[in-house]
Amino acid sequence: MKAKALGVVAGALIAAAPLASFAAGLPAPFEGSSTLQADGLVKSVDQVKHSVTVLDAQGGEASFDITDPASLAQIRQGGKVHIRMVRNAMVSVTRGADGHGAGAGAQSAQSNTIHNVTAEVQTIDHASGIMALKSPNGAVFHIQGREPAKVASVTPGMQVVVSFAQQVDVAVSPAQ
Repeated sequence: MKAKALGVVAGALIAAAPLASFAAGLPAPFEGSSTLQADGLVKSVDQVKHSVTVLDAQGGEASFDITDPASLAQIRQGGKVHIRMVRNAMVSVTRGADGHGAGAGAQSAQSNTIHNVTAEVQTIDHASGIMALKSPNGAVFHIQGREPAKVASVTPGMQVVVSFAQQVDVAVSPAQ
């Protein structure tokens, strides 16, 4: 019951974060996507479960549920493949580059929800809408805003909360 109550509180804070950002004069929340691409060696293919397990160049192993199972017919154990994962996200600015804004509520919501990441804007290409973001653990990842005009007022140094969708689109194809 306690975990459920925390989830409700976290959900309320996440829902309120965009309103607080807008009220604080920060850019309005906007939609974007994160794309990860990697090459690997197929360890196994499960046609029934529509999944593939891949080894990367460092020996790491990951399994992927493939969105379009028709592509699995071309994939063989031991073959080289290219994996492409796309996940939608909502980006909310919580603090400006000057450190002012509505960060506290959004950051506490982040700690109770596994699909949110707090990050700092490192760089931004306003023409394409692509932002390089740095998470507290030092990992740098990229988000592309769906509408570059909506990211026009985002600048390096701003703090954001990225809320990732649970659904991930995964495609696999033989490597060239």
